[in-house]
Order: sequence, then C-alpha cells, then structure tokens
Amino acid sequence: MVTLTYLGIAWLAGIFLSSLLNLPALFLALVGLVPLASLFLWRENPRVRLASVCALALILGAWRYSSAIPHFDEGSLAYYNDEGWVKLTGVVSGEPDVRDAYTNLRVAAESLALGDREYAVTGTALVRAPRYPEYRYGDRLEIEGFLKTPPEFEDFSYKDYLARQGIHSLLRRPRITLLARAQGHFFYVRLYAFKGRAQATIARLLPEPQASLLMGILLGVETGIPAELMADFSATGTTHIIAISGFNISIIAGLFSGLSARLFGRRRAMPLAVAGIILYTIFVGASAAVVRAAIMGSLYVVAIHYGRQSDALNSLMAAAILMTALNPFTLWDLGFQLSFAATLGLVLYTPVVQGWFERGLRRVLSEGATKKVISLLNEALIVTLAAQITTLPIIVYKFRTLSLVTLLTNLLILPAQPGVMLWGGVATIAGLLWQPLGQALGWVAWLFLTYTIVIVELTARLPYASLDVGRVSLGLLCLYYGLLAGGTIVTTQEPSRLKTLWQRLANRFSTKALVAGLSIVVLLVWVAAFSLPDGKLHVTFLDVGQGDAIFIQTPRGQKILVDGGPSPTTLLAALGRRMPFWERTIDLVVLTHPHDDHVSGLIPVLERYRVKAFLDGGQEHPTPAYTHCLELVQKKDIPYQLARAGMQIQLSEGLQMKVLHPRSEFLSGTDSDVNNNSIVLRLAHSRISFLLPGDVEEEAEAVLLSSNENLASTILKVPHHGSDTSLNLGFLEAVNPRLAVIQVGTDNKFGHPAPTTLAKLEEHGVMVLRTDQNGTVEVVSDGERYWIKVER
Repeated sequence: MVTLTYLGIAWLAGIFLSSLLNLPALFLALVGLVPLASLFLWRENPRVRLASVCALALILGAWRYSSAIPHFDEGSLAYYNDEGWVKLTGVVSGEPDVRDAYTNLRVAAESLALGDREYAVTGTALVRAPRYPEYRYGDRLEIEGFLKTPPEFEDFSYKDYLARQGIHSLLRRPRITLLARAQGHFFYVRLYAFKGRAQATIARLLPEPQASLLMGILLGVETGIPAELMADFSATGTTHIIAISGFNISIIAGLFSGLSARLFGRRRAMPLAVAGIILYTIFVGASAAVVRAAIMGSLYVVAIHYGRQSDALNSLMAAAILMTALNPFTLWDLGFQLSFAATLGLVLYTPVVQGWFERGLRRVLSEGATKKVISLLNEALIVTLAAQITTLPIIVYKFRTLSLVTLLTNLLILPAQPGVMLWGGVATIAGLLWQPLGQALGWVAWLFLTYTIVIVELTARLPYASLDVGRVSLGLLCLYYGLLAGGTIVTTQEPSRLKTLWQRLANRFSTKALVAGLSIVVLLVWVAAFSLPDGKLHVTFLDVGQGDAIFIQTPRGQKILVDGGPSPTTLLAALGRRMPFWERTIDLVVLTHPHDDHVSGLIPVLERYRVKAFLDGGQEHPTPAYTHCLELVQKKDIPYQLARAGMQIQLSEGLQMKVLHPRSEFLSGTDSDVNNNSIVLRLAHSRISFLLPGDVEEEAEAVLLSSNENLASTILKVPHHGSDTSLNLGFLEAVNPRLAVIQVGTDNKFGHPAPTTLAKLEEHGVMVLRTDQNGTVEVVSDGERYWIKVER
C-alpha cells in the first residue's frame, strides 16, 4: 500500500471523526504539534515519518470538516427559515430539475423581505416551482412563500442531503414572478442551452422509454425515466448502467485526445483532453460519481502525456482527498460512496476474482479455451463480481434490498452498453447536425437500448429477484468492511511474510487458540447474517408472567415494544433472545397504561437501550414504577408523545399503526379508570391486522363500538388477560378475530383467564393461544398470510 493511500485513509478518517466529536480548531492545532514534533525529531526513521504525516493528515481532515460547518447570521438566508411568509429575490443558479408535475429550482438569494423589513442575504434555496411556465438558468425571480428548513425523516434526512449541496432552505408552493432573463454566466447559459438541444434531439430520434434511458446514460438526466423501469433497474442491481461513470469519461478522454493530437499535435493534446473531460463533467451535472471519474481520468491522461505509469489506487485516493477538501460533506454522498467503493473493488479484487475463474476453468478446459472464456466473462461477470464485493453492503444498508439476479442481469446487458454509448452518442451528434442521418443511426442505438430494457424487465420479474432485508445495523456494515480490509491486507502479503507472521502468532498462542479465535469470528458473522430482518412482520406476545409485553419487528427491521410486563429480568432475557446481539436500539416504546404489570419491565429497557420515542396515555397514576419510568424518559431526552384516538403512525408502505383509544377526555367513574383509559392500537399489514387493546374493560369497549372505527382484526390480544370484566359479545363480534392470544401468568391469583371469556371465544370458533400454556407466541405475516410459532 503506497504512501498516498495511507494519507487518504487518514484524511477521510479525520473528516469522519470530526463529524462525531465536533472538535474545536484550537484543540486540533494543539494536537497537531505532537506529530509535527515527532516528524522533526525522528525524520530519519521512515516508519515514524509516515506515522507522523498520517497523523497530520487526520488532524487536517478533522479541521477541514469543522471549518466547513455553516454558521448562519442575519446575512444568511437560512437564518430566516420557519419565520413565516417571505418575499425572496434571487437568480436561478443551476440547471432546473424538471419533473412530471413540478420543477426544482436552485435560487441564489440576493434579498429577502420579511414583514416590513428587507434584508440583503446570501445562500441558496431549493424552490419547488410549478411545471409550467418554464424557468431557465439565469432567470431573476421574485418568489413569495413560506421559507422552511428541509425536513428530516426517520430513514432519510432531506436536510443533510441538501446541506451537502450547500442548500439550507426550502420553498414549496410559491408564487413566482419573472423579473429578468439571462442573468447568469454566459458560459453556463450556452452550455445548458446546448444540453437542452441535445435532449430535444434525442426525444425526436427515439421513442420512450428508450429516449429517457439514453438521456440518463449520455447526459446524466434521469428524471424522465419511468418509475416502473427505475424500480426494475434497482431490483436487478443495474442502476450503475444509467449513472455517468468512468466508461463515459474514458470515451470522452480518448475522443478529445485523438482529435487534439490530429489538429494540434501530441504536445498540446493533453491540456485539451483534460479540458474536454472538465467540460463534459459540468455538462452532465458534476455529481460526485462523475467528478471522481473525471479526476481519475484526468490524472491518467496527464500520466500518459509525461510517460509515467498511472496507479489506479493512487488516483482514487487523490480524487477522494481533492473532492473532500473542496467539500468534506461529499464523504456522505451516496453517489461518491458507491463510486469510490466500486472503483476500489475493481482495483483490488478484479485480479483475485479472475484468478478464481482461471483456476476453476483450467480444471475442465485447455489453456487457450480458458483465456477465451475469461476474455468473454471479464467485463460482464468478473468485473461485476469485483465491484459487488465492495458495494453490496452499502446498497443493502442504504436501500434495504438485496438483488439475487444482479450477476445474471449484468452478464446479459453489460456487453450491450458500448453499443448504447457509441451509437447513441453518434446518433445524437448527427441529429444535431442533420436529423435524417441522426434518425437512421438512432435506430441502431434503439436496438441496444431496447435489449437492455427488455432484459432488465424480464429478470426483475423472476421469482425472488430481490429481497427486502429490512434495516441493517451500521455495526454489521463496519464489521464486514473491517473483516474485508483485514483479509485483503493478509492475503496481499508475500508468502514468506505470512509464514513469519503465522510463526510469531503460533509462538504466542497455541494452534487451538488461533483456530478457536477464527471460529468465533466466523460464527459471529453467521449469527449476524441470520439475525437480519426477513422482510416479514413479526408480532411476538412475550411470556412475561402475569402481565403484557408485545415485541414487534417490522419488515424493514423497526423495533416496537408495547408494554414491559411485571419482571425486568424476564423482559430483558426475552429481548436478548429476539434482537440481534449487536442491536441496542428500540424505535418506539408504548406504555398502554401505568399499572405495574405493564410498566415495571420497561424501566431497565429505558436504562439499557436507546429508545427513539415513547408513547404514553398520560394518565395521573403516581406509582413509584411509573414515576421512575417518566423520570428516565426525561433524563435520557427521549421524545415523549401522548397517544390520542385518531393518531396514525406509518411504519412503512402497507404497514400502519393507529391509536383507537383513549379520547381527549378520559373515561371516569368506571370500575377501573386506569384500565379503561388504556391505549388501544390497531396494527394493519395489508390484509392481516392485529388489535392490541391493553387492559380495557366493557366501558371502554362500548366507547370503541360507538366510535365507528374499524375494529375488525385477524389477531386479537385479549384485553385484561381474559378477565370477565372485558370482551363483551358486541366487541368480540366487531373484532371477529381468527386468533386470540391471552397473556397471562401460570396459576395467577386473579383466576385469569375467566371461564366465561374462554367460552365466548370457543363459541365464536376463535383459535386461542395462552402464554401460560403455550409460552411465547409469535405471529409472522407477509401481509397476505400469517404463521404461528409457539414456545411449547
């Protein structure tokens, strides 16, 4: 591993650590004196020198991140976010992002009027304008509307996404007045006008969706591709086909180098080739992935010009350092992450994967036949496999899906992509000059584009083409890359060094200890893999004795705990068996009501786990357990929310949790007001639903029946442990369950469940499972069907 690689790793690590620790500049300056001193004192020692330089790179990376954090004052546009109705004047500073029903405009602010005062401001706002009339780069606009801070969602921070692009304000549904045209830079006005002509030419030459696909591949304009087709590309793991990549850059570099050499001679070819790469990068939008490819392509052209050998790993690290030096937030850009990881995989693992194939093929084929097969498979399969080694974990972590047909689809469509690029590019240029010629060439491009679309659509519809794996832990992602890095370092060492290392380890540890250690690592990886979400809803009625505790895991891996039962030890053990060993986060805790047999077990959960939200009925019931529970919620700054009828929680597509009870005014004067004001939840997963009514009794059931809410549910958690004060016939008929689960303790002193309750359920033909007899009851559902697992 070369010095630049070490420096690059240290630099990127410094940026990442600074984002976690928020280190002040003075502290970094003081810490930086240590490696500077060691560099001066031990400059003759190569190891100390390298370590000192890497430490400086880490500190500089941390400083660069901290210096890039925006600070807003009265001269900043974002300072006025969420302050009310504003009138903003500014210029469209980027290429409009045109969608079906609206257009996103990046507007560089010049002035802002708020109330009776006007301020000179700087900053960029993202304005969601109507699709028509059309606006262009350089338009000066007067925009009225509510200036908002971009939102943050549970699984995605739109605020951070826009912040990486220097945008901190959002204007939706604005009133827009055009003040002037052509107020932008002359160069960009011409460039975007030419790009518009190229898009119009492609639209004339080709039908849809072939035209939109070619615009994405050639021009970086993906917004016109139909959503269904984009979903198919995602399901087959082939979205990289649409993204501008090193392949595009290599063609541009070769084209400009060839033309420049012919027109101006070889000495002047290099600057013009680099200029061509820069021009194309701006032309297609200069996304992080394109900029990475452009920097590496430019370094390759410069190296060839001066007769030097270009090292891909050095070029990749140089690109990463330069991009994050200009904008350290690029490190969190998904396009940069995937592009960097894919290139790293190609550099490090293509020879390894090719070696696997060669060794396997030589067993059944001759040397000549093996070389021919390898040449055929190299681009379509071997390179794809190498890239998958480093990109697949990011894809699974970000998109929560795993494509099982990606190798097959890439094998079939990658050979057609040079035809798409070359014939599509030539047809576009010809069409700009003379449409009939472009039309004839466009028909050839249509063949390659259509073949690509058909293969992607067919493979996306294969059974189990992609799996929804749910949420993957960041710790598991780090574990994968840690093991991959360790394995790469070990396997790239010379055999003699590996032998020496093994002997040193063997001298310190016995062979049995080494084997045991490796076995433990392998076992942990396998356990982690089998702990991942399976894409189904799991509702587990935990056996916690005489009390309620329901653990819900959504298809995407969200974790919800409804009540905690009476025993902290029992609940912690139950959660430990059902959550991955590395997981310490629960997305939502619901306390249906503050009786000890529901709240006591929650106290250690709040102490040991990171709870993202706490949903409570808010009843006055100052018992020690409930009081301590609320103190923990406040102490740990857990978001607290009162549950009221009508509240809805959208967990994912097709999965919703709705609060049916209590109402704004609590029931009073009943036999048990605390029980009758329990939170009642209905969890609906497509055709399968669960009703979780806490400990409500007949008075609350009557309120629910009069509410006109949909009570019908596939699975019912029988209220109040099957007491005879609950589950009146009208309520049971309204719910009409197929399965009833009673959470109850063995030989409890209350006599739960009551014989009358069991008789009602039997009379209605409802299947009954009890935690005192069956242990923990788990119901698994895909939204169409459900399966039952019992402990005994």
